[in-house]
Amino acid sequence: MTKSRTASIVIILAILVVVIAGLQPVHADGTNKIDILNLKVSPALVRVGDEFAINATLVNNSTDTITVHNGCGGPLTVVFDNHATVNVKKICNWMAIQIILKPGENTSVTSLASNLGYNASSSGTVNANITVSYDVRNQTLETSNNNMVSKSLMFTIYDKTNPDHLSILSPLEQLRSGVVASNIQCKQGLELIFKATNDSPVCVKPLTATKLVLWGWAKSTGDVNIAQDAPTMKTITLDDNGKSIDIKKGERFLLKLGSTWNWNVRIDNQTVASRVVNIMVVKDAQGVYEVHNAGNATITGVGDPWCHTSSPPCEIHSILFKANIIASQ
Repeated sequence: MTKSRTASIVIILAILVVVIAGLQPVHADGTNKIDILNLKVSPALVRVGDEFAINATLVNNSTDTITVHNGCGGPLTVVFDNHATVNVKKICNWMAIQIILKPGENTSVTSLASNLGYNASSSGTVNANITVSYDVRNQTLETSNNNMVSKSLMFTIYDKTNPDHLSILSPLEQLRSGVVASNIQCKQGLELIFKATNDSPVCVKPLTATKLVLWGWAKSTGDVNIAQDAPTMKTITLDDNGKSIDIKKGERFLLKLGSTWNWNVRIDNQTVASRVVNIMVVKDAQGVYEVHNAGNATITGVGDPWCHTSSPPCEIHSILFKANIIASQ
């Protein structure tokens, strides 16, 4: 056998090895087919004693169909290293909706849709490990069960009596976290103003604040109508469901149904009472209402679970709130 013929045989064998190797299935072991994105706590500011939720977006970044495990505890399994606890807040008597993600699809998930509650037990930095379990069904209908992907989340729980941490939050974050608008703090050297169109709080330099107020773009803190005395008002809560509330003409009341549900509120007789516009309210409140005339009005609220906006939506029932306002002179 000549050297050239031997070399040719070697080259042919090498090509065959490459071709055969290319025909073998490629395994993506160790890779995650789901991404956990937009991982955050709600509310953004968590104080000792608060109950908070964890929200995320799950993205199927594979070419396979994925079924996310979703039971009474929800699709997120959360373990805290310190400062927070996990408690069972309600009996599980429903069947959680199945979460199926086709290739490229995503869905928003929240712990609010589960029977678990996350509670802030002490102040400090919390390291949370969030795990999602899922099954994979590829194009050949082969199934791979009990896959898992995890992601870490770090956040801070603040002491109730220490307001110093507020300076690290933006004005809107402070407002969403329950800080009364008039008590919003700005970083040193900045001044609080409110956008004229919607009373949104903004922190700017003093010279900028003066110009924006003069141009009519903003209001100063003395010009904006703020519900800073809301704690002295009559407050209507879920405990008043089905009750009659006596309120005098000219008085105001605060509707505070909480943030566990997404509320849609209406009042049937707005000549008797209506919501006060351009007024900021505290966390978990749906608005300040004023009584205009003597008479009766019914205020109704439909509370939808936040997971109704997920894709696919959950099957948890909405709740109804109704109270009768009896207005006198």
